[in-house]
Amino acid sequence: MRPSVFTTATAAAALSVVALAGCGAPGLPDRDPEAVGAAAVVMQEDPVTAVVFLPDAGYEYFDQTAFTLDDSTPLEGVADRRDIAEGDRLEVWTGPCAESFPVQCDVVGVRVLD
Repeated sequence: MRPSVFTTATAAAALSVVALAGCGAPGLPDRDPEAVGAAAVVMQEDPVTAVVFLPDAGYEYFDQTAFTLDDSTPLEGVADRRDIAEGDRLEVWTGPCAESFPVQCDVVGVRVLD
């Protein structure tokens, strides 16, 4: 049985959308951030930047977490991870977290609010 023209055209359009979605730099996730607070300490040790986090009320789960960013971490509000400074207000999106104290999480995006 031959696929219909409609089915073939629909599949081609869907593949085009998927291909175009991967062309740009990844952005911040389309959800609320998991952590909101401030950069208490910023350590620049190429190839990464570690940000010790001081959470706002309601985000205490992330108290003293050292979020690690590299050049592939999506950022908004600064041009480069090296531009993050102590005292900057941050929103952080995380992936999986290891249950420890402080908690250890994969960082999937950061917005600098200052």
